[in-house]
Amino acid sequence: PKAGRGAARPAPEAARRTGPVRGTPRERLRAWAELLRVSALFSVPGDALAGAAAVGGRPGRGTVLAAGASLCLYEAGMALNDWADRDEDAVDRPHRPIPSGRVSPAAALGAAGALTAAGLA
Repeated sequence: PKAGRGAARPAPEAARRTGPVRGTPRERLRAWAELLRVSALFSVPGDALAGAAAVGGRPGRGTVLAAGASLCLYEAGMALNDWADRDEDAVDRPHRPIPSGRVSPAAALGAAGALTAAGLA
């Protein structure tokens, strides 16, 4: 019998890959930009700016650091989300960077860890 939509299915090989991902540098950069949802980054620094404005301060070094930390933590969340959803995405969104094999799960998890550390630092 066929498995229903909610039934567990094994992830395709690309979603389990741990080795290097091939492609031109431009293709790899595009895959990372898609994984990290770079187009949505412009909304993130506004939170730090709004916080500075709310306390009546002028944007300064602290505001820049807060915006940088927010950007790192936001990107970490994007990478970690796609890493955690890689098996589901392999079925429902096989074009995404991890299930398509354009970014390895290990690289996405490593990036999430590095971005989290950078944001906390």
